[in-house]
Amino acid sequence: MKWLIVVAISWVVGFLSYPLIWQNNADNHPVQQTISTDTVISQPTGVSVSSKTNMSTSLQYDNTGHDREAMKASISRDGTPYMSIFRILQLAEQDPLEALFIAQDTQHDDLYGFILEIAGKKQFSNVISWITEQNNTDGYESLVDSYLRGLASVNPLQALSDVDLLTVEPMKTAVMMSIVDSWASTDAIGAFEWLKQQPENPSTLKMYLNTMYYYIEQSPSEAASLISSLPLNESTNYLVTSMVYQLVDKNVQEAVDWLDNIATEQRASGVFIISRKMAETDPEAALVFLNNQKQTYELNQDYYNSAVAEIASVEPDMMLARIDDYEVNVQRDIIINASYALVEHSESTFLQSIASLSDDNKDIAYRQRANQLTQTDPQQAFNVAERISDTSARLESIISTVNVWNAFDKKNALIAIDNSTQLTASQKADISNQMQLQLTSSNMIYP
Repeated sequence: MKWLIVVAISWVVGFLSYPLIWQNNADNHPVQQTISTDTVISQPTGVSVSSKTNMSTSLQYDNTGHDREAMKASISRDGTPYMSIFRILQLAEQDPLEALFIAQDTQHDDLYGFILEIAGKKQFSNVISWITEQNNTDGYESLVDSYLRGLASVNPLQALSDVDLLTVEPMKTAVMMSIVDSWASTDAIGAFEWLKQQPENPSTLKMYLNTMYYYIEQSPSEAASLISSLPLNESTNYLVTSMVYQLVDKNVQEAVDWLDNIATEQRASGVFIISRKMAETDPEAALVFLNNQKQTYELNQDYYNSAVAEIASVEPDMMLARIDDYEVNVQRDIIINASYALVEHSESTFLQSIASLSDDNKDIAYRQRANQLTQTDPQQAFNVAERISDTSARLESIISTVNVWNAFDKKNALIAIDNSTQLTASQKADISNQMQLQLTSSNMIYP
């Protein structure tokens, strides 16, 4: 019997409470709609609204028009600011200009960018008049960027056309470059065709170069053919270099095959990169590759020499052992690059590596090493400089070393000069006197 009484009481309470819990909100929200926006919103507070977000809310408009005042009043009664954001951005999907007015009137200026990007994506050009009215505000450039960014994602040509309506220099060029870069990232061929029709100036040349990078990435074979048709200049070399760098890290042979598809005179920078990469794992193969390129394609001699010398920075001992195979000017570059590679080695290891060189080539190696070590190990730099056989070159290298050494350690620099076995008494005196006259941190007199 007790359970019947409990059920009866519960039923009565529920019946009486129903109108209170599920009260009719018709006065405030006459139309129920579902919000579904494809705009991603990130607010400073950390709340985000992402694509496919659905929320049932009520808006003060119907399919035939908008009651701006009613919607403003409705927004002012929203329990949270996020509900207002949902409602304004939902309106932006249908009428972004009206959404801008309401956002302006309800002090939601932080939504302008989102609304304008929606307007651009949906190609609502009626917002342009509103944007131009803001041209004296600090945020004008940001507003233009939001609208054109949205428009460029669906219609880049129209976005480029609207740039003339919304901007003047220098803003105009910056915005155009941004649009073309965005366009090229998904459709490099389309952007490239548009650029070919533009007058040539520094900004269009830069856009052209950036677009070609995307072109190479998206269609490497077509890009190779196109590059071959271009005149040989600095920009073309940049393009070849960019492509080869991309390919060589994935597959060296793929980079070689691609290089074979471009004009002979454009291959030099690519050959250099490939040979350097090959040398990291197979220096012998790198040299074979270079020789084949030179014989088959008449590779520019200067590029060939530079590429050969560069291998010495990877395999110094191998290239020093073969140095007699190359011309004198190439030998010098090989020795310099080898010295850079050996700089971290001990003095004894370095001397062993250059032991087979001629006296003239040893002098090149000694001078290079002394110059490299002057700042980090002046004592060793001085020791190596004293080994130079040419009298004038030796004196020049010693003076250069002690001038730097003297700036932070005058005492030991003077000791080295005094103990030198290669300097005459008069040379020691002259150098020491000059060192004493130098104003350095170790001999300054402070008041």
